[in-house]
Parts: sequence; C-alpha cells; structure tokens
Amino acid sequence: MVTQEKIFIGVDSGGTKTIACAVTAGGQLVGIGYGGPTNAYFVSEDDAISAMRVAVATSLGMSSSDPKPLTQVQFVYLSAPGFTPDATERALRELCPQAHIKVEGDAPAAFRAAIPTGDGVAVLSGTGSFGAGLWNGKWLANGGWGPLLGDEGSGYWIGLQALRAVALAADSRGPQTALQEIFRRALHYSFDLELRRFVYKRDLNRQQIAALTILVMQAAREGDRIAQEILQNAGVELAKLGANLVKRLEVGSSPIPVSLVGGVVRGESPVVASFREAMREFVPSSYYVEPRFEPWVGALILSLELGNQKVELEVLDRIAGFSSNLGA
Repeated sequence: MVTQEKIFIGVDSGGTKTIACAVTAGGQLVGIGYGGPTNAYFVSEDDAISAMRVAVATSLGMSSSDPKPLTQVQFVYLSAPGFTPDATERALRELCPQAHIKVEGDAPAAFRAAIPTGDGVAVLSGTGSFGAGLWNGKWLANGGWGPLLGDEGSGYWIGLQALRAVALAADSRGPQTALQEIFRRALHYSFDLELRRFVYKRDLNRQQIAALTILVMQAAREGDRIAQEILQNAGVELAKLGANLVKRLEVGSSPIPVSLVGGVVRGESPVVASFREAMREFVPSSYYVEPRFEPWVGALILSLELGNQKVELEVLDRIAGFSSNLGA
C-alpha cells in the first residue's frame, strides 16, 4: 500500500467474521481485510485481538504477523461489541500509532448501513439479532441479548429451531420434515438419533449453529413446511424488534422507513417477506426500504464522520460493489 493521504478505516465485528475497509480521504479504496469473529462476548479477548489485527492489517495490504506502523491512518471506527479499550490498544496501536480510534457496539453501524441518511428503524439478522432506530434526534436500540437471552430471528435462532424440529420428528413428537434427510447428508450422520452425538460431542458453537440456516433455506425452497414455518416465524420475531422501536420512539402515525439487514436476509430470503408482512400488520404507517449497504460500510461511514470527512454515498456504492465480487 503506497499513499500519503489520510486513511480512514471502518471495522464491522460480526459473530462469524470481521470485515475491515480502508479508504483514503479522496475516496479511493485502500483495501478490504477479513478476520475471524471478534465479538468479545463470545470469543476470548486474545482471539478477538488477533482477528481484529488480521482484518485491519490485511485491509492495509500488510501481514498481521509483521505489521508496520502506518501514520497515515488517522481515524478508525470499530463496530465491536464487548471490545475493551485495553483490547483496542493491544490490537491496533502498534499498527495505527496516530489514529483516533472509536469503539461502539454494533447497532450504530448497522443502522447507518441500512439507512445512511435520515430517520428510521433498522433490524439486523446475522449470527445474532438486534434493532436500532432514530427519530427526531432520539436514538434507541433493542435486542442483542445473545443466544441464551435473545437473538430471536437470527441465524443462530433459525439453526436451533431446525435442530429442535429434527429432534421432535425423530421422537414422533413433531411432524416429519425434509430437514431430517438434509441434515443427515450435510452433517454426515446416519440416523436421527446420532444428531444428539453430533450436537453435544462436537460442542457446536454459536457460529456453527447459525450456519445451519443455509440448510433450512434449502429445505424451504424444496417445499418443506417445517422449514418454511421456521423462516416465517423468524421474520415475525424480527418485526417485533422493529415494532417495539417504533412504539418507543413515539413516531405516532407518521410514516417511518424500516429496513432489514444482515447475512440471514441476503438475496431472496423468505425471512424478508415475512418481516415486511408482519411490520405492515404491527405498524401500518411503516414502509419497507431495501438496505443500501452491509454493516461494514456503515462502520466506514462512521469512520469518515469521525474525521469530519464528507460522506459521498456514490463513492461508497462503488466500494461496496467492488467488495461484492470478493464475497464481503
């Protein structure tokens, strides 16, 4: 990486992966880097620090094992739940010795990604789930309680509902479902009762359970009623987050944009259709808007704003379009 311009970095710390994007003050893409999960509520601090360093270093075109101090990096925004000031210093100060670094939870970046300008409500469904809303200067967030206390409608929630459905079917306590055969093939076990060994002996983590969402989507496309119900219910649960925020923001009968963002709702996801229908029922004055960006772009927007840099949405469209070819 060769540039003498100021560099701005936005980092989105997800439950499954971390994405860092570095751009110059002139709007040129420096690079996009990837690391493992850095949500410090669910991984160790050392693992989170290592993954954060990998993502940021590679966004700057450097090896994380031998980072060189880069004084051009002036502003870094971390959307990183649970990331402490000490962890931030350990992860990035050597690499970005002169940077002003701001750390927040994941709600602000997700909101700015979905609704880059103006008021509204954004709900995220990724490994976990949460909502965020802004109305007449009032900011609120909800959800984000993790797998034991919440995460309704998330990838983890969908995967867990599917595992439970297979277990009930194996006992004949619930309807038979195509998920039984799809799980057997994909997870490499022979008969339903082996699922217990698969889940507990392998000690499935939050990310692995969330990854089962793709199999639920497959079963739903193939017409399985149980899978379709799980995805429909996920959309309703996410709409409850959105409706709760609209009520607490005291929007009244005013029209308000509502968006749904995150890995679970990419492409033609039935979760989106269910969410839209439920939001119309819960809040008739709401209207759905497609999310403009993914959360990592929201983090980049907040990094630019941190440095009082003008945010050009067309430039961000170009960067986001480039990154889609890389699978960001």
